[in-house]
Amino acid sequence: MDDLYAELLRWLQTHGMLGVFLFMVVENLAVPFPAALGYIVAQGLVSAGYFSHLSAFMVINAGHLTGAGITYYSGRAGHGFLVRRFSHSRRLMRAREVLQTWYGRYGVLTILAGRLIGHVRPWASLVAGMAHVPPFQFWLWTLIGSLIHTALAMLFTVWGWRLWVAYPWIRVPAVLLVLVLFYGLSLGGVLREVLRRRRRQAGETVGQEAGQ
Repeated sequence: MDDLYAELLRWLQTHGMLGVFLFMVVENLAVPFPAALGYIVAQGLVSAGYFSHLSAFMVINAGHLTGAGITYYSGRAGHGFLVRRFSHSRRLMRAREVLQTWYGRYGVLTILAGRLIGHVRPWASLVAGMAHVPPFQFWLWTLIGSLIHTALAMLFTVWGWRLWVAYPWIRVPAVLLVLVLFYGLSLGGVLREVLRRRRRQAGETVGQEAGQ
C-alpha cells in the first residue's frame, strides 16, 4: 500500500495541476484514493509559485464536481461500469442504508452532508443517482458541499505545510502519528468485519440447531 501511495504521489508531481484535477475526478468515482495527496501536491505547486490558492481551489473543485457528476448520472441511469462494479459492495450497501435514513430525516440536505462526511462521501453521488434525486438539487448541494470541503481541506493542508517547513523536528512524529491512525482505523475496520461475520455464523448455527 505504501508503494502505491508513493507511485500516486510521483504521478501527481509529474503531471502537476492537471494530475491533481484527474486525481480528484477518479477519487470521486468511489475509488479509494487518498485525496490528501492531491491537496499536498496542489499546495506544493502554490508554494513554488506556479499557481495561486484561488486557481488551485478552482481546479480541485472542478475535479470533484466532474467525478461526482459522472458517478451521479451512472447511478441515475441504473447501469454502466460503476453500478456493475459496486452493485454487490458491502460498503456501498452500508452507505446506502445510512444515506437513505438521512434522506428520510433531512431531505436534500443529505447531499450536502454526503460531501462533507468522510465515510459516505465516496458513495454519496452514486446513491443520489440511484435514488433519482432531481439534478438541480443534486448539483446545488454538491456544489455547496464541495466548496466547503475543498476550502477546509486546503486550509488544513496550508497549516500542515507551514508546520512541516517551519518545524523539521515534528516530521518523523507526524508521519508516525498518521501511520498509526491510518493503520489503526483500518485494523479496527477489519476486526469489526471479522466479529460481524462470526456473530452471523454463530446465529446461523444456533438457528440450524433449533430447527433440528
